[in-house]
Amino acid sequence: MTLSKILFKLLVVILIYTPFTSQALETDCVLLLYHRFSDDGPKSTSTPPEVFKQHLEYLKNNDYKVLPLKKVIRNLQSKESLPSNCVSLTADDGFLSIYTEAFPLLAEYQFPMSVFVSTNPIDKKYDSMMTWSQLREMAPLVDIYNHSVNHLHLVNKDAQIVEDEIFFAQERIMSEMNTNDKFFAYPYGEFDDLTYSYLKSKGYIAFGQHSGVASQTSDFLNIPRFSMSGPYAQMNSFSLKVKTVEMPIESSDPKSLIISDDFIPVLNLNFSRQLTSYEKNNFSCYVSGQEKTTLDWDGLQSVSVISNEPLAIGRSRYNCTMPYKEAGRYYWFSKLWLRL
Repeated sequence: MTLSKILFKLLVVILIYTPFTSQALETDCVLLLYHRFSDDGPKSTSTPPEVFKQHLEYLKNNDYKVLPLKKVIRNLQSKESLPSNCVSLTADDGFLSIYTEAFPLLAEYQFPMSVFVSTNPIDKKYDSMMTWSQLREMAPLVDIYNHSVNHLHLVNKDAQIVEDEIFFAQERIMSEMNTNDKFFAYPYGEFDDLTYSYLKSKGYIAFGQHSGVASQTSDFLNIPRFSMSGPYAQMNSFSLKVKTVEMPIESSDPKSLIISDDFIPVLNLNFSRQLTSYEKNNFSCYVSGQEKTTLDWDGLQSVSVISNEPLAIGRSRYNCTMPYKEAGRYYWFSKLWLRL
């Protein structure tokens, strides 16, 4: 390794791990989710490199604090404050474009990223995936975490399959990257009670693909991330999402994603405080592919959210927003459903 590369890596370590100072401190952070960085990849999982650069430029120019994911989670779990305008960048799958397109931009802006990789496509040396050598080259600016062995839908699988998909991916990452941080991103954002329970029993932190803000009160086995692919990557969407605030919710029911009989599920939300009349009147929820939901209020602190039509087969979401006290900012909450 050349002297210049050694000095570069030392500089990155100093920038990432130097304690931050900030006049305003918060208890939540916006996590962003990317997949491919491409102009001609599948729209649902692709972000054009030039658009990604616009994202990074926006974060830089508007004084956002881009932190490593493990620092964000450590502070949230220990209930330590985070800087205002906190953002963390993540990417799933391990596509080669992360190395060829995103990494040079991350290095230019000195922003860290966390990448969740499925190990079997890397071991098989698929042309579209990064190599272990490339993953190591991106350290320490880019951290590598578990996204399973084969990127299966981890729903309605035998217990042994679930265990093998998570355990052996963790072993490969430990072997190749010399790290054993137990962070796991659900393939497709999907899980059932068995997968959830296994991760909990092994001490993992897990991340979904539903929108919302990570906070001290998050479910640390289903932490939300805003998708930044396809139409969601456009700057008007990006600038809105990075300004969002955690919805003041004390509890939500049900926890499970799976719906197999009642295709018009009811989401019950209990707020951590009484809403103002203005907040209640401007609280709204939408369903994927449908119009607004029906809201059944019980005073100013509880509401039931109900779709007006049966949910489609596959993944659907209830996305709920409410104006924040600062103009142009919104509270945000999302619930993912999976109709089998």
